[in-house]
Amino acid sequence: MNYKDAFAIDEKSSLDQGNKDYKFNLKNYSNYEPKLVDDFYLKYFIRLLLFETRILELHGFLQHHYDYCNDPELYYSVLDLEVVPKIEEIIDHAQVRLEGRGYYKEVKLENGFTESEGIIQNYDLDYPLMFHQTSLSRKHKEFAKRVEIINKFILDYKGKKEKRPLKWIAGPSQLAVIIQELILQGYMEGDMRNGDVNCRKLARELYDVFDIKDCDSASSIEIYLSPGNKRHKGAKQKFDDRNFLIPPARLT
Repeated sequence: MNYKDAFAIDEKSSLDQGNKDYKFNLKNYSNYEPKLVDDFYLKYFIRLLLFETRILELHGFLQHHYDYCNDPELYYSVLDLEVVPKIEEIIDHAQVRLEGRGYYKEVKLENGFTESEGIIQNYDLDYPLMFHQTSLSRKHKEFAKRVEIINKFILDYKGKKEKRPLKWIAGPSQLAVIIQELILQGYMEGDMRNGDVNCRKLARELYDVFDIKDCDSASSIEIYLSPGNKRHKGAKQKFDDRNFLIPPARLT
């Protein structure tokens, strides 16, 4: 399984020097595909979640990956069905390992990666090292607490899906056009990314708040939010044809 859609990953390859760094993003190692081991990004995510992210920042880390991943439903499924069980396994079976690190007949590559039998892996991000470091540093109780935080995050998400108190009886296109116009005219603020409103995050926030007719995912809203998208332009034109106007907030 390719886990790239489940997590927030830099858009450009790690080889691209112009790549902008987002604090909680996973680096993009597409330069090693298609030989990169299938569960690489799952292991990478777990490594950052357990060893590289302070527990006080864990909720922000989890929220960031929800906001910037390509497939939120897949993200929560992976958290629930793969990430939590794997962390529990690490807690239960952690032990100091004295054997050498590495893979069979490996060929060393850059950034700690190696190729073995046609598969590219990175021992620094692999489970044997996590078992070893968990035991050596006695992280069992801390990691159990992290599991509690993750489970609460998952439950909160499920609760939001079940409790969307505002009923929007029109469709997602109308909601998207009106919200974009409210932001443009200064009535609302949206989270920014690269100087523009982060339409993906805004769509998910709207999906969490509204029960929207004929809308079964945040992506159904997102396609109408982006000003450059032809669907947004088509929906907005219908409003313009009817002289729809929201005056700037500073004038009201």
